[in-house]
Amino acid sequence: MAEIVLTNTGLDAFLAASPEFRGPGAFRAADAVLSLLALRGADRGAGVPEPTPALVKRLLVEDLPAFVGATPEELSLYPAVLRALAGRFDGARRERVEGVIRESLGDFERAMGDPGNLTWPRWYAQLLRADGTDPGDPEAVRSWLSRLDGPPVPDGVRRADLMGRTAVADVLLAEALTRAYVRDAEQPPAAGPLLSDHDVAQGIGTVAAALLDRWTAAGLAEGLAGEYAHLAPGPDDFPHLALADALLDEHLDYYGDPSVPLPPPEPETIGAGDGPGADSGDLERDADALASAVDELAEAEEGPYGSEAAHLLYTLYQRGCSAESVARRAAEFEDWAVDPALEDAPVRVPPPASPSYTTPTAGELARLLGSPGVTDTDRARLDKPAHELAAVVDRLAATGLVFRRGDAFGLTPHGARVVRYLLTVRRVAVPDAAEAAAWDADTLVAAAAGWPPAVANRVLSDWLRAHGGGAEAWTALFGAFGSVNAGTSEAAATRALLGLVDWTAVPSGALRGALAGPVTGARAEEALRARGEPVDPVLVPAAARALRVLDGLPAKRGPLESRRAAFDAAAARWPGGSAALIRAMTEADPHETARVLGPLGVSLP
Repeated sequence: MAEIVLTNTGLDAFLAASPEFRGPGAFRAADAVLSLLALRGADRGAGVPEPTPALVKRLLVEDLPAFVGATPEELSLYPAVLRALAGRFDGARRERVEGVIRESLGDFERAMGDPGNLTWPRWYAQLLRADGTDPGDPEAVRSWLSRLDGPPVPDGVRRADLMGRTAVADVLLAEALTRAYVRDAEQPPAAGPLLSDHDVAQGIGTVAAALLDRWTAAGLAEGLAGEYAHLAPGPDDFPHLALADALLDEHLDYYGDPSVPLPPPEPETIGAGDGPGADSGDLERDADALASAVDELAEAEEGPYGSEAAHLLYTLYQRGCSAESVARRAAEFEDWAVDPALEDAPVRVPPPASPSYTTPTAGELARLLGSPGVTDTDRARLDKPAHELAAVVDRLAATGLVFRRGDAFGLTPHGARVVRYLLTVRRVAVPDAAEAAAWDADTLVAAAAGWPPAVANRVLSDWLRAHGGGAEAWTALFGAFGSVNAGTSEAAATRALLGLVDWTAVPSGALRGALAGPVTGARAEEALRARGEPVDPVLVPAAARALRVLDGLPAKRGPLESRRAAFDAAAARWPGGSAALIRAMTEADPHETARVLGPLGVSLP
C-alpha cells in the first residue's frame, strides 16, 4: 500500500514548536490528535487544528479509543498534545479546553483500557508490542502476523465482539474522511485540503487503512485486509449474528430493554466454560449450525411454524431452559385458551421412545392446558398443528442443540450454552446461577417479577440458600417485595412473587418484622396464625389487608361473575363495606385496582 497521509494538518508546525513530541510514540500521538481534530472540522486557520471543548471530549472518549493503539505508558501523550495545543490560547479559552481535558481524562483512560473497545487493529497492535515487535517496521509486523495460528482474543471478549467493534470503527472513520473531503471541497480552507483528489480516488477505505497503520502498527491494516484476513474475521464469518439479532428482537418484545436479565438456567446447564474463552470457537460453530437450521426452516415454508424457530429458542431459554410441551405450544399458536398458571409450567420429560410424534390424549391435553372440557374432537383438531410444530422442533433437534422426547421438547445442555452465547453477543443480560445468587434483594426481586413462576421460585429459593436462609435474608427479601416497583403498574407482578414463598420456612422473627409492611403484613399475619402464634391485628396496615384481598380476586381469566362474587364476599367482611374496601385498594395500588375492578363496572374514587 502506498503511504497516504492527511495533508495540511499542521503536524510539521506543531512538531517544530514542540520538539518533545518527536519520539515514535509521541509522533504517533501528535499525528493522531491533529489528524482527528482536523477531520472533525477544527479550525486550521492558525496553522494547527484548534481544539474546542466539544472536540476534545469527543476525541478523548470516542475517537482515540476507536482508532489508536497505545501502550499504557503512552496514554499520557495524547492529552499532553491537546494541552500543548490549548497552550496557544490565552485566558478563558485555554482554561475551558484544559478543564475538559481534566474532566475527560479518567473516561479516556478507562475507554482506552476497556477490552470492549478493542478493534482487530488495536488488539493486534497491543499484542505485537507486548511481543517486542517494532510497530513502525512493516516487515517485522508482517512477520509477526505470519507466526499466528489463529485469531487470539482478549479475556472477556469474543471474536464477534472484536468484529463488531471493528466494523463500527471502520464506518466512523470512513464517514469522518468523507465529510472532511466534502467540507473542504464546498468551502476550500485557507490552510489547504486534508485529502487530495488522488487520495480519494484510491478509495476511502484505502485512506482509512493507511491512517490506521500510522496510528496502530505499520502494515497491520493492509495485512489484516489481505494475506492475513483470517486473523480478523468480518461480518461474513459470523452467519449466526442474524439469529442473535432475532433473539434480541424477541427479548425486546418481551422486556423492552436488553439489560433486563433473563432467568438463569439450572446450575448444571450452564457450565464454568461458557463465558468468553477457550471454547468460544465451538460455540460460534454450533451457533452457525443452529442459525443455518433456523434459516432453512424459514425458507422451506413447510407448515405455519417454520418462521417461529427463533421464537421457540428464545422462549425455551426464557423459561430457565425447562422443557415445554409441543401440544401446549401448538395450542397457544392456534389461540386456544391456556390457564395462565400453566403457560410456563415445566413438563415432565419421558424416557426415550419412538421418534415419531403422537398428540397427547384428551385427558393429558386437559391437564397441560388447564381446560377440563377438552374432548377427543378437540384433540383431533389440534393433531395437525401439533405434528407441524413437532416437525419444526425435530429439524432443530438435528443440530444436537434441541431435543424432543414424546411431547416434551427443550434445549440440550449445550444448546442452552449456545443460545446463551447468542444472547450475550447482542448484550442481553443472561446471568448464571452464581451471578443471580450474588445479587442484592432488590435486583433479584425486580428481575424475578418478569420471569415465569416456576423459574422465579427456583431462583428465589437458591438466593435464600446462598444467603444463609436466616431471618436477615428473609427480611431483605420482604423489604424488596414492598419497595420494588411500588406505585407502578408492575407492583402487582412483584407482589405475585409472595405466592411463591414457602411461608412455613420463614423464621418467626422475619415474619414479625414483616407484619408492618404495606405489602407483606397480611401474609405474615396468616403465616404466624397458622403456626398458632398470637398476632396483634393492629400491627398490620390496612393497605396490606386491602392488597391481600385485591390479589386474591380471580383477576386474569374466567367469568366476571366469579370475580364479582369474590369481591362482594370480601366487601361484606370489610369494615365500612364495599366503598371502604375500594378506597383502601385504590390507595394501596390504583393500577391493579382499576384493572381488576374496572371490568365489573365499579367506580373508583
